[in-house]
Amino acid sequence: MAAALKPGKPQGFGRRKSLGAALVLSAAPSTSQVQAAVEAIYKQLLNRTPLNAERLGDAESQLRDGQLSVADFVAQLALSDLFLQRLNRMAPLRAAAAAYLALLGRAAQPQETSRFLATRVSRGLPQAIADILNSAEYSRSFGQDTVPYIKGLNTSDGIPLSTVNRTANLYEGNAGLTPKPREAI
Repeated sequence: MAAALKPGKPQGFGRRKSLGAALVLSAAPSTSQVQAAVEAIYKQLLNRTPLNAERLGDAESQLRDGQLSVADFVAQLALSDLFLQRLNRMAPLRAAAAAYLALLGRAAQPQETSRFLATRVSRGLPQAIADILNSAEYSRSFGQDTVPYIKGLNTSDGIPLSTVNRTANLYEGNAGLTPKPREAI
């Protein structure tokens, strides 16, 4: 009991090892840094490493050459057929949850889910995704040079605890980036 009361890092609250950390691409990145960022982006958005035929070769090359920022590469992948098909194979509510988890790193709040679904119906899935990418929260959280990552397991201003709990429920290691259906009781 005495060990549990010692000041310092609480033993029970260590960060999950499978959680990604913030990966920021520097102004003059090395080839290995760019490759690590590209792989992290694919893993975050697609939940897997793509096959060679699925890769966005031109966009990867432009990122390596400094013609694209990380945010631009994320936008190209998020609006690609590969990501759109992934979301189209899901039920609409699951697609909204997957989009928010992949792009903002947290579960969607109920009003955000409603807005995503309404935009998807009225203006199409690419516009619903573009709205997330163009949001102030995306800009504030990741800017131009940070790879999106799961950040919704931490509390922050303006994000209700229920969203943190939903994020934890959706996230189950890397496979959790595709939200699983609820099991029948």
